[in-house]
Amino acid sequence: MSSHLAIHDKNILIVDDNSTNIILMQAILEGEGFNNTYSANSAIEAYEILEHEEINLILMDVMMPEIDGLEATEAIKSNTKFSHIPIVMVTATDDDEVLKKSFELGAVDFVRKPVNQVELIARISIILQSQEKDDFIIQHSRFDVMEEIIGMLAHQWRQPLSVISAVIGTLQVKKTLAPISDKELDDALESINMHTSDLSNMITTFREFFKTDALPALCDPNDAITEAYELMKEDLQQRHISLQLILGEMQATYYVQNLLVQVLTNLIANSKEAFESRQITNPKISISTLIQKNKINILLEDNAGGIDDDIISHVFEPYYSTKKEKNGKGLGLYIAKNILNKQLRGNISVTSREGNSKFLISFPITKKENSESK
Repeated sequence: MSSHLAIHDKNILIVDDNSTNIILMQAILEGEGFNNTYSANSAIEAYEILEHEEINLILMDVMMPEIDGLEATEAIKSNTKFSHIPIVMVTATDDDEVLKKSFELGAVDFVRKPVNQVELIARISIILQSQEKDDFIIQHSRFDVMEEIIGMLAHQWRQPLSVISAVIGTLQVKKTLAPISDKELDDALESINMHTSDLSNMITTFREFFKTDALPALCDPNDAITEAYELMKEDLQQRHISLQLILGEMQATYYVQNLLVQVLTNLIANSKEAFESRQITNPKISISTLIQKNKINILLEDNAGGIDDDIISHVFEPYYSTKKEKNGKGLGLYIAKNILNKQLRGNISVTSREGNSKFLISFPITKKENSESK
């Protein structure tokens, strides 16, 4: 495993009402180099630790008084601040229904009591390595996205800057020929002010997109779609790609908006590249929204030629690309799925038929008071 996968630096929280079990697992972990461990004797104590420490993995005892491991897992996974943290259930029961329920609530794995050292270390190592690899891929892919977005920003700035330059040049010429009237000056200043405002709005939009410390907030998902549209609009228009928004009435939900913007821009960029590589005439993208069963549903459709049956099941895998060009990195769809699964507690799926592809994004509506409840 590469050196950047520093899994032994990760913070592991052990939740068990039996102090002896905690001491045993801490000894096993520390013996393997996992020295950053925290412990809690109850779900309430665990929640307090989560509020104050950056935890990377939780070892959760199933059988605990008052609030058991299943209830604790459900509470953690329903909180947008903690839902990305992988939970491994630690159980003495042989009841498959309990394990099934654990996975349904969001647990990623389990180990049985009495804890086997080899099994415990193997399971958490795999999870932490996968987590670190995903973080590494997303971090580095942001540089690729940033390069493209900055190029788009520079392109979008040229037009208002050209207009401002032209207005100033016109004023200078008029001034040499004759006195400038108040109306001419006012019109020129209004035009300059309008275009400088456009430039400022562009900066704000791009700055929000690249925030890495953004916190969850109560937002309308339609706003994220509009922001993604504004980011991509100029580039799509230059390539004569139609993007239609069919936005239904949404309900505000508690999430990090720029994460959804990143998902949407990745999907739009994916369609754009497909249009270009296949030289599609009359290229069209549509994005529609709908609330169904207490979930936000966003459907992106394109007519970019569709996806072959033999590869459609692989398109969300890392480094899998349908592009023949060398610059097809195959990360856009993988990152979109990763963000939806781990950050928004949602999912993305794709269907393709007769040259048209449909990407369905779905994630739950979460209220702030519910996401922060203990």
